[in-house]
Amino acid sequence: MKRKFYIVTLTALALFLSAAILWSAPNVLAQPPAQQATPTLSMVPDNRTDEAGPYCVAKGGTVTERFPTYNTNASQAQWLRLAGSRYFCTFLAPADASGFQSQISIDLDTLYADQPTLAVLAYLEPVALPPFTGANPATMYCQKLGGSDIWGGQDNAAGGGWVTQAPDSKTNFQIVSMCMFPDGSMIDAWGLTYKANDVVRGVDLSKVVRYQPTQLPNVFTGGASANQAAESDVDKSLTFKDNGAPVTLKPGDVLSITLDSNPTTGYTWKVSQNDDKVLLPLGEPQFSLGGKAPMPGAGGTETFQFKALDKGKTTLTLLYTRPWETNVTPMPNETFSVTVTVE
Repeated sequence: MKRKFYIVTLTALALFLSAAILWSAPNVLAQPPAQQATPTLSMVPDNRTDEAGPYCVAKGGTVTERFPTYNTNASQAQWLRLAGSRYFCTFLAPADASGFQSQISIDLDTLYADQPTLAVLAYLEPVALPPFTGANPATMYCQKLGGSDIWGGQDNAAGGGWVTQAPDSKTNFQIVSMCMFPDGSMIDAWGLTYKANDVVRGVDLSKVVRYQPTQLPNVFTGGASANQAAESDVDKSLTFKDNGAPVTLKPGDVLSITLDSNPTTGYTWKVSQNDDKVLLPLGEPQFSLGGKAPMPGAGGTETFQFKALDKGKTTLTLLYTRPWETNVTPMPNETFSVTVTVE
């Protein structure tokens, strides 16, 4: 009988203690779910936030939280926000005569890294723009560098980007296309493409990123690589108006030839005749839009470089052709030829 009394007493005591704990605890279930607070630097989920965020602001940027979002080519009601978010540093350029302010964004982690990242190296050592054949130029350039800004796979027209909660405005691009590299670094895809065309959007990131190398490692190929001569090292520059003119060089001189080109038509310039023992081609031809906005169908120029190796004479001929048209005779305006003498 006593044993039964103790069991009843202990049970009652346990219930009393449980009720007391529940009574003293905050009534979480009774409270409505808290709304997400406005992002602040202290909320950035990164252990270097206290340094990276203020660093962005000190350099003149704004810390912006962005969310990966699919289907942005549809109405906003059909956008699909994906998991997670990233913080970016956004830089605005001073207003131009029309009041427009260009901008560029870079991942906060990428901006603050004091070691090399692919995104920063791509900005610091731009390679030649690819021929634009009607597709998104920023996407094509990002892919050439080994990155991606594609959502939903190749040829998917749904679109996507990194989206802010703030509405689109003159000082805020609600949707930004980011070129993401295999090392996880990210940079504004359009800003990167403009930079390759010698146009700075927002701010020159080379002056604000923490990574400041004394010498670039030359990671990317197919463009302005180590075997390309710097502009200051070019000894003679030719354009189409020099077609047919004799050229005289000294051993070691660098010859540059720049010709109008529009690869969207399928035409490109190719070397059809040359003696490599006299004139050595330096790297691949460099395509440039000449400061024009990168857009589908845009024409530009192709620049070829050659180094005079030894004394001799050669006929250097370039043809403007479509690769698949093998039996077509080039027109006069599609042929550039000069006789080069190295003495």
